[in-house]
Amino acid sequence: MKMLYRKNDKGYTLVELLIAIVIGFVLISAATATYIAQNRSYIAQESVSEINTQSKIAHDLIANAIKGAGYGVPADMGQDTINGFTTIIIPVEGGVDISSPADAITIVGGFRRVGELWPAGGGTIACPGGVVPMDANTIRIVYTGNAALDTVDRRFISIDGIDFLEVSSCTLDGNGDCDANNDISLDRPLLQDFPLLDTGGSTACDVGRPVYLIEDVTFCVDANSTLRRIRRNADITNCAGIAGSDNDVIAENIEDLQFAYAVDANNDGQIDDLNSNNMLDGGDFINGSAVINDADIRAIRINILARAARPDVNYAGLGLVNPLTIENRTHAATSDDFRRRWWQTLITMRNQGD
Repeated sequence: MKMLYRKNDKGYTLVELLIAIVIGFVLISAATATYIAQNRSYIAQESVSEINTQSKIAHDLIANAIKGAGYGVPADMGQDTINGFTTIIIPVEGGVDISSPADAITIVGGFRRVGELWPAGGGTIACPGGVVPMDANTIRIVYTGNAALDTVDRRFISIDGIDFLEVSSCTLDGNGDCDANNDISLDRPLLQDFPLLDTGGSTACDVGRPVYLIEDVTFCVDANSTLRRIRRNADITNCAGIAGSDNDVIAENIEDLQFAYAVDANNDGQIDDLNSNNMLDGGDFINGSAVINDADIRAIRINILARAARPDVNYAGLGLVNPLTIENRTHAATSDDFRRRWWQTLITMRNQGD
């Protein structure tokens, strides 16, 4: 049987074209809707991840600073004040609502290692047996950190966390820092020998004892909801530094920073049981304004309330459904679209009290 071929040069009918267009629009709409949903989900996840990461880092920085409070400081800060401070923890109480500032805190200690102790004059020192001798009141410091000493607010140091000293004079470089190539004079002699080490097996000493800068560090939240760490001489009212301060941004979109304190006012070695229930709990903590003597502080409760940088359309009207009270500060309920994260932890003082 012979096969017949039929040619059709009329193309698609109008109905066929309309059906194809409709199917195309359906596919494009589905793809667009999927993209929008995935993009919103990604933005929400990114925002949540950002708020969690940034606020947790800020929370941990403050907690670690409190743990290190008092490291290397003199035994009597009444006699040897650090930039005017006589205690290692200084509470700064804020207001009770969001129209007033959040709490702040100033912490004193040896938080940064600036270098290594070396004998005056420098040069090669034979090991074993190389030391920076007791009673020396002139030394040299080999800088190994990102900070240097001076004769003003960076003059307080601790050798190995053991020996507290002050820089009385030094040769200043162009930045106003004690020059690393010249000796530093101290306000008092060393209390003991500080041995040097030979780690390379060359019989020449190559490592000295660590030198820590003793300074005051303030954590506060400025008017732009930015958590700042201000090293030395903070202007706490404005959460700002002055000339010579190190002013670092720690986290943005911080809506609140709150502290509460547990004390040992009778100095019996036990935190005061303010609610008389024979256990340490929330009822034993007081606000900073209620602390009579900062030296009595034995534990600190830290609170950080962080907000996402962008609103979440999937969180519409769920910002703060109910009023939120953190310590003695109340946040009114809101109907915004921002996700928030509240961190709280309890830190026991290591270098204050028995």
